[in-house]
Amino acid sequence: MKALSQTSGRVNEVSVRPMDVWGEACQELLAEVAKAKKLGTIPSENARSFWNDALVAFEHGGGECVAGTQAKDEPRASEGIREVQKGISRLASAMSLIRGDLEGR
Repeated sequence: MKALSQTSGRVNEVSVRPMDVWGEACQELLAEVAKAKKLGTIPSENARSFWNDALVAFEHGGGECVAGTQAKDEPRASEGIREVQKGISRLASAMSLIRGDLEGR
């Protein structure tokens, strides 16, 4: 979760810089998504849908970001980044629910 949070945050940070730096950050995020998917399902039933939504948003948005930057298609790359940004809020919700489960709430 920490790696996903950091790399998705990096995508968000670079989104205000020139498009030529977006692709690398998005590729790093895609690598972290692949690692997270190998871990399987998270144990928190409460957080599972938020987690899955975040992974989908990161994977699709990251893919669009990379494809857009490679094609020099800024609108496509920007749409991918916006999807990653939506995933950030889904990840935050998942993390909050997991924290609550761990604390017995």
